[in-house]
Amino acid sequence: MSACGRGSRKLVVKPGTTQQDTIWLIDQTELGIAMIVDNSDHLVGTATDGDIRCSILSGVSLDASVEEVVNEGPVTASPAQSDDEKHSAFTDLLQGRYRGRESFFLPVVDDKDRLIDVQRLTAEGTRLNKKTTRQPLQSVLVIGGAGYIGSVLSRKLLEHGYEVTVLDNLTYGDQGIAEIESERFTLVEGDMRSTEILTDAIRGMDAVIHLGAIVGEPASNLDPQKTLEMNYHATRLAADICKSHQVNRFLFASTCSVYGRAVDDRERLTEESGVNPVSLYAETKVRSEQALLKMATEHFSPTVFRMATIFGHSPRMRFDLVVNILTAKAATEGTIPIFGGKQYRPFVHVADAAQAYIDCLQAPIEDVSGQVFNVGSDEENYRIIEIGDLVSEAFPNAVVDHRPEDTDQRSYCVDFSKIREVLGYETEYTVVGGVDEMAEALNGGLYGDYTDTVYHNSRSLERQLQATEASD
Repeated sequence: MSACGRGSRKLVVKPGTTQQDTIWLIDQTELGIAMIVDNSDHLVGTATDGDIRCSILSGVSLDASVEEVVNEGPVTASPAQSDDEKHSAFTDLLQGRYRGRESFFLPVVDDKDRLIDVQRLTAEGTRLNKKTTRQPLQSVLVIGGAGYIGSVLSRKLLEHGYEVTVLDNLTYGDQGIAEIESERFTLVEGDMRSTEILTDAIRGMDAVIHLGAIVGEPASNLDPQKTLEMNYHATRLAADICKSHQVNRFLFASTCSVYGRAVDDRERLTEESGVNPVSLYAETKVRSEQALLKMATEHFSPTVFRMATIFGHSPRMRFDLVVNILTAKAATEGTIPIFGGKQYRPFVHVADAAQAYIDCLQAPIEDVSGQVFNVGSDEENYRIIEIGDLVSEAFPNAVVDHRPEDTDQRSYCVDFSKIREVLGYETEYTVVGGVDEMAEALNGGLYGDYTDTVYHNSRSLERQLQATEASD
């Protein structure tokens, strides 16, 4: 009978356990490590999630034994030792392999080398409670991390202590991330449609956030085949690589545009409501969602975020989004053009949008695996004409130019209670606050000419397509 405590027993596997089952155990406990013991409870060694993922990336089968990656002869302690004595035993490792670690796990064995406990100590020697303290994720890959949301999210991840790698083809330039200076930040410039590039970027990651896409209806319609490749096939490829290499947390940016044209646009749509995409962009997101959720297993945990319409300041600014463009026109031209106006949209500030991904990474994996979340705030559902009124309040001299005959087909109100209840997610910014924020920046000359191609996805892509055609 094992003398190992109940909590520590959750960290234990036998030598014949497959690497896939071991990484599953590690992901479930979210402690980053497993103890390998034989049938007599003698400690054989340890294995971390990083050890196993590196093994798989090198071509070792998921069905291979965990013994392939076991760290034999780990530093151990006896139950009679004080925490200070146990900490002293790790001094050399804290200067080497564990340099920079906030905490580490120490196997406690009896005089016959049988595992009886696993204790977690901080780098300073303080003991932590394994049951309440999860090993934080450390390395995150953000695909599309130089974009409108990604440039904000990358900074937030760094602020939270993550090691951040951004994979981006820099279609819209690098201004969104050019000013980031951190030893924990890496930019990989490359095409997410490349298996080789994706595999190399995923190496060593704890989680992947997939923001990469051709975003918006006008941009998506320029080259439908490329849109399908980027928005759907590349998503499938990234998820397949993550799943086969045991990178189990996969966060995917979808859109509330999948709801399209609601039968009753005053009804609050939930994640269980039917989808009705009316654009190629939304259709590719629906197909990607469906593919990802079908891939969900106990070894792969995709999470889908249906983002409300984004607004607000970002280092990679956009002025092809409704709140942003109306604010820019009011500030610089004195006009607020409203097309249609009766259609509903939900809105969320770009900083709040980025925070949703942080909240998801910090949540227990069982709470987010295979889940869909609408991202936004119930209070920020507005008719477009109401957005015009809010902008007009910030610019009282601007004239509202209402064109009711030009109506966008999309109209939907969205319910955001699920993300609030499951993740404790709360938004900080309102549309009014976002308008004021951008008004100050526009009046201060921060953006220069808001009509510049760099601020508009479809114009940027169209210019690149024309350049490509001219060179052929």
